[in-house]
Amino acid sequence: MQINPLSDILGAEILGIDVGNLDKGSLKEVHEAFLTYHVLVFRQQELPPEHQINFARNFGELDIHIQKDNQFSGHEELQILSNKKVDGKYIGSPSAGEAWHSDLSYTDIPTLCTMLYAVEIPEIGGDTEWSNMYRAYDALNSDMKKRLAGLHARHTFNRFRNPRVEVPDVYKGKGKERYVDVAPPDAIHPVVRTHPETGRKALYISERFTIGIEELEEEEGQNLLDELIAHQKKREFIYRHKWSEHDLTIWDNRCLIHIACGGVPEGQIRHMHRVIVRGDKPF
Repeated sequence: MQINPLSDILGAEILGIDVGNLDKGSLKEVHEAFLTYHVLVFRQQELPPEHQINFARNFGELDIHIQKDNQFSGHEELQILSNKKVDGKYIGSPSAGEAWHSDLSYTDIPTLCTMLYAVEIPEIGGDTEWSNMYRAYDALNSDMKKRLAGLHARHTFNRFRNPRVEVPDVYKGKGKERYVDVAPPDAIHPVVRTHPETGRKALYISERFTIGIEELEEEEGQNLLDELIAHQKKREFIYRHKWSEHDLTIWDNRCLIHIACGGVPEGQIRHMHRVIVRGDKPF
C-alpha cells in the first residue's frame, strides 16, 4: 500500500491495493489514513456494486438515501448519480451535490462517510471539491469561537425553505414530490461539532441544508450564517479533485463539506455509484 498526499489541505491517494480484498491490517491502515487525510482516493478499482457495498460496511452500518428513484436495481444501499439517459429518462440523479453540503446533515443521525465510485467520467468538468471544516473552525478568531459555543443550527432537506438554493432545472415542476414530500423532520445540530474519533472541532453548517440558528433572532441568525458560509468556502480550505475512471473516493462528512462542480458538456457522461455509511448524533 502506498499513500500519497494530494494537497496540504486534505486528501491522499492510495495505490497498490484492491479494496474488495483487504486484510485486517490493511483496513486498519486505511482507517488511520482516513482520519488523517479526510478524503481518500483509491485508484484503478474494479468495483461491482456488491464489492463497493461490502467495503463500505467496514466503516459502519449502511444508510439508505431518502430519494429511492436513483437506487441501483437489487441494491438499495447504492445510489446512481448520472447524467446518462435511457429512453429519454435519466437513470440516476443528474444534479446531486450542486451546492456545498455535508451528506444527510438534515437527519438526526447524519452520514459518517460517503463512498463515490467513478464508473464513467467526462473529458471536461465533473470535478468534486471538499472544504476542510477543521481548518475553517481553527481559522476563526477567539471572539467568533466564543460566540458560536453552544449555538445550534436547523437543517432541512426541503429546498423551498432555504433561500440560498433553488430547485435544479431538471426537477422544475417536480419540486414538491422531490423535496417536500420526502423531507424528514428538521434536524438540530451544534454549529460546531466535535469529531467523535479525533476530538477535534469542526464547523457543521452548509448552504444547502442549514436554514437558521436556534438561539438567535431570524435576522441575526441569517447574518451569522452568511458570514460563516462565506468563510467555509475560502480557497485556502479547499481541495479540488479531477476524477480518473475507476477512482473510488471516501470522505469524512463529520469534518468536511463538498460540492459537485458541474461543467459537463452536453453529450459527455458522468456516471457514479454512491454508498453512504450511517454516523452518530453530532455533539
